[in-house]
Formats: sequence, structure tokens, C-alpha cells
Amino acid sequence: MNRLSTSDLTQIAEHLYGMTGFFVTYRDHHGTPLSLRPEAPSHPGTLLIENEWPVLKKTPLLYTLKDGTAYLFLDVPEQGMYRIGPVLLQSALFRAHIQDEAYHQFYKALPRTTENRLIDCAHLMYRLLHGEALPKREIEQQSDIQEAEIPLVADAPSHTGVTAYRKAWQREQQIIDWIATGQSERLATTYSLPAYGEFGTLARHQPLRAEKNLLLGTVLLSARAAIRGGLEPDEAFSLSDRMIETIEAATSIAELRNRHVRITVSFAEAVKELQALRHSPHVLAAIRYIQQHLYEPLSVSSISQAIHVSSNYLSVLFKDETGLPLARYVIRERIREAKRLLRSSDDSLLTISNKLHFSSQSHFSQAFKQTTGETPTHYRQRSEF
Repeated sequence: MNRLSTSDLTQIAEHLYGMTGFFVTYRDHHGTPLSLRPEAPSHPGTLLIENEWPVLKKTPLLYTLKDGTAYLFLDVPEQGMYRIGPVLLQSALFRAHIQDEAYHQFYKALPRTTENRLIDCAHLMYRLLHGEALPKREIEQQSDIQEAEIPLVADAPSHTGVTAYRKAWQREQQIIDWIATGQSERLATTYSLPAYGEFGTLARHQPLRAEKNLLLGTVLLSARAAIRGGLEPDEAFSLSDRMIETIEAATSIAELRNRHVRITVSFAEAVKELQALRHSPHVLAAIRYIQQHLYEPLSVSSISQAIHVSSNYLSVLFKDETGLPLARYVIRERIREAKRLLRSSDDSLLTISNKLHFSSQSHFSQAFKQTTGETPTHYRQRSEF
């Protein structure tokens, strides 16, 4: 293969991003980066793998992290290395709430994909860079994931009390809200499950039955949330029936891995598709933009610029389709997010109002009471019980 010029390297990266949406970074053998746009976001965890790239032989390397983030490294013969990613694997299962907003924004920015699609990408790039096909389907894979052995329910400590159930209720309300509003991306990146054995002790001697019971509860919860979000009951229960059949047919816990996330995301996607039918593309784009930028300054002007329409056109169209002025809708969504923070964090009212760009704490409290009928302090106290 002939040596690739800087222009060639740039065009390959741009074409790959255009086809897949994957971020692409390039460094030569001396570690000097090539200026490419868009620039890949950096993991908030300040990972060693982002700064010190692995030494490759010839085979592409797929590196996955325990949070579901993945990177694909590809050798450019005698020149350097491409890194594709970070991406977020659709199989990712998150076991803890992500309260740090830096992580929220990072995961939102990542394209979601599968390992198979990354492997397909590796084969395509390998043929392009080496002029030949990879000899085998498999590529080298590394991971920082260390799977801990799952204890039997009978072996789990019997300390479940009010705190655990209170947290479970808070988590449940959060999931219901995200399904009802079609926020599948947020569900996929912040879903939290009870620790194995924390609940469902009636089936403690039958681990598979216990896992199925938890999944059936997730299906019911998700279906009702989707109906609240506007999905027709018949459609919601039809989707439920198909999921229940699959769950009951499973013969091992391994077959049910990550099923909780997939169930909630499937119902949220159904709500999202319904929203797409209800609203014009411009209004839907505005709604999505608002949901993804609640922690940033938002105005009619900034939203209309982001989706490339005039402010007057968007204001009229949005009010006609939703029944709310655009500015009022933004406040409603900020209050919805504030309720989540009040339930799941220890942030002060001042911190929450600053995070969500209210002009003052008093403005936040006034808007909260106008929207919900109670003060933020009362809401937090009530949600603790």
C-alpha cells in the first residue's frame, strides 16, 4: 500500500464519520494528532486508554469499558493509528445512578451502536488501509470489565430496609418519567437496577424465577408509563405480551442479561415514535433539543437557530401543536428535571436553580409552585417518605 497523505487520512476520517456518526481520531507513530472535526468528546473519568493508546500489531483492537463505552483502534501501516470512538454499546447495563452532569452530557453526545457494527467497521477499515481482508471474523478485544460472581439470594445480607425501598421508589418514578416522555437515550445511559437479591426474596431458592419476576414487574411498569405517555393501551399490552413470552421461555439467567434496559428502552422508543407522528419535524426537533440542553441557557432564539428555522415561525408552530408557548414549555421541562434532582440528589435549591438556569432561587421556587402546586422544599420532604 502507498503511504497515505494528510488529505487522504482526513478524507477517510470524514467519510467514516459521515457514514456511521462515529467520532474518529488519528495519531501518527510519534503521537502527533491530526486535526479532525468533529472532535471526539473526552471521557469524564480521565481514562488512561484515551491518552496512552495501545500498541497494535496488525489486528484491530476493540476496547470496552465497564460503563459500556467502547473504542476501536486500527493500525495505519508504518504511519500511525486511527481511533474510532468513544461510542456507547447498546448492550450497556448501568447499575448506579449517574448524578454527575458531566457524565450525563458525555453519554448523550455518544452514538449508540453494537459490537457487531464496530466489527463490521473494523473489517471495512482494515481492507481500506491494508488492501486485503481480515483473515477471520474475530478481532482482538480487551476490556476493563471484571464480572463479579452473582451471589445466591439466600447468601445476600438481610439488611434491606426503608432506605433501600425508598431509593427503589425514587428510581421507579424516574424511570416512569423517562419512558412517558420518550427519553430512550437517557434510559439507556442512566438506568439503575436493584442489587441482585435486594428484592424478590419470595423466590430466593429459585434465582431464575426471581429474575423473571423482576423482569415481569419491569414490563408492567414500562407499559403503564408508556400509556401515560400517550401510547394506546392495546399497543402497549401487545408489546408487553411479546416480551413476557420471551422472558418465560428463557431457561437461564444469562439469556435475560440486560433485558431490564431493553424493556424500558423499547417502550420509550414506542412513545418517541408516537411523538414523531403527533408533531411536525421542526417541533419535534425543538422538543429533542430542549430535552438534551436543559443544563444550558435556552431561549426561543437559540433553539430556533439550533434547528435552523426562524424564531417567529417556531413560536407560532410550537404553540399550535403543543398548546404551550415555547418559553413556558422550557420552564415545564426544567421543573421536571428539577423534580428528578430533588428526589435523587442532595443538591440545595440554589444549586438546582443555578444548574437549570433560573434567574434566582426565588424565581425557581415560584415557577416550581406554579407548575406543581407545591414548593420545592415540600416536594423533597414528601418524596423522602
